Amino acid sequence: MLDSFTARGRIRNILKLLAEERKIILKGPISDLNRLSARRDKLVEGLTSGKIALVEADIKAIRQEAERNKNLLKASLSGMQAAKTMLSEQHRAATTMGTYTDSGERLEAPLSSTLTDRMV
Repeated sequence: MLDSFTARGRIRNILKLLAEERKIILKGPISDLNRLSARRDKLVEGLTSGKIALVEADIKAIRQEAERNKNLLKASLSGMQAAKTMLSEQHRAATTMGTYTDSGERLEAPLSSTLTDRMV
């Protein structure tokens, strides 16, 4: 009975941790995930040690929550990459001047002043 309670408690704890991770992924800051890593590693080690028998429903619930977090992280990284690309393009557009040759070939020349000079 005690082993069952311990297993149930560990499963609840890992599901709670996954929910906490999801909240951080959604609301940030992402750097807060670092503080959960030691707790997560300890909980996962306890579940994978083989000392606790997991039922299929528990495995499925943990897998679903972990997959959900993985997908959220992938979307977050994709969004950050898109923002980085957009900022890079905006910076390039603000610091270069483009023109075309008579044959239609694009030429870009860097502007001599810095971006902050134009903002003042």
